[in-house]
Amino acid sequence: MSNHFRKYMVYAIGEIILVVIGILIALQINNWNQGKIEETALQGYLTSISNNIQSDLKKIEYLKQKRIDASSRIPHMTGFLGFIRDFTIRDIKFASETLTTSTDISYLNTDDSGFESIKNSGYLSKLQGQDLENLIYRYYNLVEEIEIKEKDYNQNIREAGGDFIDQEFDYMIYLNFPNYIDGQTQLDTLQDGFREILFHPTAINLFNNAYSSCPELVMYYDNLMINGREIVRMVEQNLKQFDDISRDNLDAIFDPSSDIGYSKVITNGAANVEFFEIGYASYNDFPFSIVNQLNQIDLYVPPIPWATVYYRNPSKVLEDKLTKDFSGYETLRLEVKGSVEGETIQVAIKDDTDPDDGSETKVPISISTEWKTYDIPLSKFETADLSRLFVVASFVFDNKAQNISIRSIEYLK
Repeated sequence: MSNHFRKYMVYAIGEIILVVIGILIALQINNWNQGKIEETALQGYLTSISNNIQSDLKKIEYLKQKRIDASSRIPHMTGFLGFIRDFTIRDIKFASETLTTSTDISYLNTDDSGFESIKNSGYLSKLQGQDLENLIYRYYNLVEEIEIKEKDYNQNIREAGGDFIDQEFDYMIYLNFPNYIDGQTQLDTLQDGFREILFHPTAINLFNNAYSSCPELVMYYDNLMINGREIVRMVEQNLKQFDDISRDNLDAIFDPSSDIGYSKVITNGAANVEFFEIGYASYNDFPFSIVNQLNQIDLYVPPIPWATVYYRNPSKVLEDKLTKDFSGYETLRLEVKGSVEGETIQVAIKDDTDPDDGSETKVPISISTEWKTYDIPLSKFETADLSRLFVVASFVFDNKAQNISIRSIEYLK
């Protein structure tokens, strides 16, 4: 009887163990299924965010190009056209377009529906502490920063535009609709009126607003696009933590509050005046020409012993030679052309310890009469301490007449 009981107990215990194992397996399968369901749901929310951002990127690029167009028109408008004697119909059409771009009020309208959905669902906690979560928050925080910048910029446009309209200029209809001008005779009679309109202080205020503010907006748009593209890539590859590609991509984001130098010196023929200022010098202060044409800067230098045009970090009251760290860059890229095929120009950069005697390293490049891009390794500028650059690009001329045009100057990593 005792033996029979023992067999029964062993059997019962075995049954219990099997039941427990079955329950544990069922729970494990259930947990696995639940985890899979939650992961699928999370990926669905992330895909929605990615789709929203891909739509945003098209809007950002469009706005970026509008801002670049607005700022690149202004030097030609206030510079070159300010010195010519008579406007042509083409000049008036250009001025009309420039007024339109300078008074354009636009906002970046991003789609945050996916982001709001994942926050309301509670699934965002599944990303807590992971790089992707931080990157998504960074993206939408940057959107909010841009909204503030755009609000300020557009408010300035409203105020400056209102002041301009209040002048009630005669002949404004012909500036708004240049095709209404009936031939050269009527154009001749409108010259003084056009000059009064285009160079009135209220118009100059409009132009200056676009010229000084758009480069900063473009920088913020660039940062947002870099951030957004990386979110899209990580979602597509199901990454939650940064990999080496992430770190390389995000390294291109520019922090304006840091000591790092901004990469884009001239864009589309316009200096980025938010970050740089132009300077020039010549032998015995001999005059030469710097002309802001549309989408290019033209330098006309006579055959004098020396002359230079340079772009530097902006000076401050207590720091004339402001330096920035460009040691993270590897290449200086120029888009230029000359008036003589194969002529040589000299390019230089300087740190704040370089003397103003022309002893800095100058790199010669042979240029074409057609627009071409030239990449100069920064290692060639042997005398420049890249960690404390003062002059970020300069063109040095000596003893011969030269005419060159500049479209862009940019540092590359």
